[in-house]
Amino acid sequence: MNRKEKQRIRLQIIHILNTHCSKCGERNDSSTSLCLTACPIGEQMQRLSSMLERDAFPVRETRKGKWTVEEEFYLWNHRDVLTVEKLAARLNREQEAVVAKLQQLAKKGGISQVG
Repeated sequence: MNRKEKQRIRLQIIHILNTHCSKCGERNDSSTSLCLTACPIGEQMQRLSSMLERDAFPVRETRKGKWTVEEEFYLWNHRDVLTVEKLAARLNREQEAVVAKLQQLAKKGGISQVG
């Protein structure tokens, strides 16, 4: 994807934020928000952002072994926002590893006790 295409996608995202999301009452309603899960505008935003992400993060062999503190932090803080599939893709981990790590962190009471 070239620079102009990326710019076009970013401008589309800005336009959507300005015309739809800025007026939406769901947008700022913390973790109970339907913005990223049930909103058609939110789904459109995710599609656009995923186009940018695919280009930003080339496909690599999945990581194995010890999780870093940063990976655990990201996983724990995005568990209610992203699907296991998306978390695995962003962290470059197997989906089964993501599920197992989330279960482990939940048993410890979250990320605050990790590390």
